[in-house]
Amino acid sequence: MKDDLQFVRLLDLYSPLLTKTQQEITHLYFNCDLSLGEIAEQKGVSRQSVSDCLQKSRKQLQTLEAKLGFAKTVEEMQSQINALQGDKA
Repeated sequence: MKDDLQFVRLLDLYSPLLTKTQQEITHLYFNCDLSLGEIAEQKGVSRQSVSDCLQKSRKQLQTLEAKLGFAKTVEEMQSQINALQGDKA
C-alpha cells in the first residue's frame, strides 16, 4: 500500500515523461481502479503485458526520482511551509 502511494505521488509528478501507453495503463489501474484483467481486455493485450507495463513504469519513475529528486524537493518544501505555518499559530 505504501509503495502504491509513493508510486502515485511519482506518477503525479513525472507522468508526462512516460509513454502514452504507460500513461494510459497507469491511469486505468490507479485512477479508474481497473484490474489487470479489465485493462488487458480493454487494451486487447495479455494480463502479463499490463503487469509488465506497470512494473516498467514504476521502475522508470523511481529512476527519474533518483536522478531529478523533484518529489524529495517538494516534500522538503512542504515540511518547511508547515513549520512556518506552525510558527504563526
